[in-house]
Amino acid sequence: MVSMSVSYSAIKAASEPEAIAELLATRVIGPVMPSVVVKKVRPKSGRRFEAPRVMWNIYEAELELADGLTANSLIWTKAFFTDEGCREYQQRISRLLSSQNGNPLDPRGYVQFFSDLNLFLFFFPTDPVFPKMSIVFDPHAMAPMLREHFEGLRPKADIKSLSCTRVKYLPEISCIVRYNAEIGEERPLTIYGKLQHSKRGAMTYEVMQALWDLPARQSGDLIVARPLAYYPSHSLLLQSELQGDEIKSDRHSEIFMAQCEAAGRAIGHIHNSGITVGEPHVADVEIERLELRLEQFKMSAPRIFFLLRDLLKHIAVKAEKVAPETPVPSHGDYKYNQFLYDGEHFGMIDVEYFVQAEPSFDLGKYCGHLVPSNPKDWSDSARAEECRRVFLDAYLSVRPGYKGARFSLYEALSLATRALVVAWSQPRNWEHTAETLVAMGFERLKTRWGE
Repeated sequence: MVSMSVSYSAIKAASEPEAIAELLATRVIGPVMPSVVVKKVRPKSGRRFEAPRVMWNIYEAELELADGLTANSLIWTKAFFTDEGCREYQQRISRLLSSQNGNPLDPRGYVQFFSDLNLFLFFFPTDPVFPKMSIVFDPHAMAPMLREHFEGLRPKADIKSLSCTRVKYLPEISCIVRYNAEIGEERPLTIYGKLQHSKRGAMTYEVMQALWDLPARQSGDLIVARPLAYYPSHSLLLQSELQGDEIKSDRHSEIFMAQCEAAGRAIGHIHNSGITVGEPHVADVEIERLELRLEQFKMSAPRIFFLLRDLLKHIAVKAEKVAPETPVPSHGDYKYNQFLYDGEHFGMIDVEYFVQAEPSFDLGKYCGHLVPSNPKDWSDSARAEECRRVFLDAYLSVRPGYKGARFSLYEALSLATRALVVAWSQPRNWEHTAETLVAMGFERLKTRWGE
């Protein structure tokens, strides 16, 4: 049992947008820049809770500067529930803490520690895991590194200007940056950069290169971005632009259904590829991870806690009874939102979770995310069933030998994971949604392959 030095309720209260706005106004910006007004603080997606140790939150702060202009700053917090964990982190980033110049609006970022809250507050681009983040977002500093790659994409292109845009950011985990080179045409020439923790970019680059070399990619059956380079000194992976829009969640749209078919074939080609990159991943890891996360809901959502605990017990029993499938190269986070649509083709993105796993791992995760979280009527669920059938039929057209021995197990795991996420984020009608997902998990666990 971990002794909590700061309660969950205290950290949750201190992490509310209004509390962060007060903190910025009275203890961060106000004391050194009294003319700057904190107008509003809005939460952004990316909140993470690593029970029972630490919580991350991301915000956007709207500031009114002395000249009346408005500026927006991305800030994030990391709060520890134990003094021991807090001290260890404080020691780990001590050099960063001591190197601050006292300006919270420094373009290179800023960090401040609040000992009474066990909370660290960061201004982007400061991130202890990515010390060169500010360089990665500096067009002038990045121009020499990017020049050869733009030249490779468009020989002799005349680059008139270069801009950097943050696309997605998870503190201490990953960040996506878009580099646009204006070349005098209607659309800029674009390269995407991705920073990943623990030097994972090296593995991602190797996976992307292997996918790029596949016959299925060369024939057009598998569409992926072209890997350009990996720079370990910056933890930065560069890749070509994959054009298209994200897939919307409307199961009734023709695009969504077409994506299900394309996704089935694409993952079939990956499972057949023979790519050896990626660590082994087994069902026990998924089960244990959910069991660990589940404990945080014992008091706050007791009904969901007991329902999920029961489902996980049944999943564990089935995992013991049914022999594991032969591992194959696997995407690791396979869902419909891992694709972009350009009006003709579906391109696959985000392969940083690539592993060697049972084929049912990818298939179960994908199908578990086809179930609508809040169906408006029976037709939504019926359409999701049709999407599931189309996806699996497309997969079998590429891998007809697949027998689905442990498919129900992994599909139930996917639904259990979604229920846990709902219980954590607590959107509208979250209890009903979580209970529905658990009930579907039980149903899928008992459903035989082919039914």
